[in-house]
This record gives sequence, C-alpha cells and structure tokens, in this order.
Amino acid sequence: MESSCNLSNNRVTNVQTGETITLSSLWEEGACVIQFLRRFGCPICRMGARDITHLKPRLDAANVRLVAIGQEETGAKEFIESGFWTGDLFIDQQKKTYGDLKYKRYNFLTIMANLMCKMTREAVSKATSEGITGNMTGDALQMGGTLVIDKGGKVLLDFKQETPADSVPLDRVLHVLGIGRQSRTLSVESR
Repeated sequence: MESSCNLSNNRVTNVQTGETITLSSLWEEGACVIQFLRRFGCPICRMGARDITHLKPRLDAANVRLVAIGQEETGAKEFIESGFWTGDLFIDQQKKTYGDLKYKRYNFLTIMANLMCKMTREAVSKATSEGITGNMTGDALQMGGTLVIDKGGKVLLDFKQETPADSVPLDRVLHVLGIGRQSRTLSVESR
C-alpha cells in the first residue's frame, strides 16, 4: 500500500468528544500511528494498546500523533477509564476502514480454532499474568492492525493481524518513523 488516499474520506467518531472527522485529518499536521483494535474488552488488545502507548512520549517528541480506532462503542468507556490507551480514541461505526484495509474477518469456527492455538493462549496467559483482564462483549471476529502514515498520507507501515495474538513490533514503528536515528526513512513496509 503506497498511499492512504482510499481511506482519506472515511469518517470516524471521537469517543471523548463525539466529533466526527475524516481520517485524512489525522495526518494533516504530521505523521500518525493508528492502532486498529479488535475489541475494547479483548485482553490481548488491551495489552497491545498498553504496550504501544509506552511509545507515546517518544512519538510526541517527534511530533507523531498516536490514535486508536475501534469498530464499535461497546466497552470503549471502560477501556479509557482503565488506562489502556492515552491517545485519541475513535470509532469506525460502519467498519468501512477495516474493510477498505482488507483486515481479516473470521467466522465462528475459524475464530475458535485461532483462539485455541498456542500463540493466542500464550498471549492471553501473558496478559493475565500482567493483571490485564477482559470480557467477551463485542465483535470478536474482526482482526485489526497498525498503520503508520506520514504527513500528507504516505503509508510507511501497514501491519495486519493474521491471528488475535499478532501485534506490531514496536521497533518497526519507530524504525519507519526514523525515531532513534538521524535520518528519517520513507520506505514503505508491509507485513
């Protein structure tokens, strides 16, 4: 994916303010990291959100916006109040962006098989050991991912979840943004 132009006019709603914006406004002023969440109640999603939030001070210093987008309002208030996310939080109520990005969507049988796989069980166990709990409310069939978009809309990283336990390597996010190095890369990286 070389450009985000097919996403620019998609609309999302800010959970905190209720304001609806176009996605392109997220990267008008500078680069943006967008975490597309599966479910707000998913313990693996909560752990991943908490982990990427640890990058926020470094992203802020580099003028990079950190945003999360969920697919439904179910559990959003608890997600915010529990401190799993410190950036802006939006909802893609029509799930249009998830579809446009071709994020995988499971059916009941395939999600059950993926939930029982070793990698997913280990991720749930890790979340539990770190005190992260969850619930089963919301749409568990939709996968998510992470986009890193440069100012103006060029996609620098397009990470797609294949299983519920997949999460973007945080060093890749920093790498494509050139954070921690002197020069900034503009190469496009995809999973």
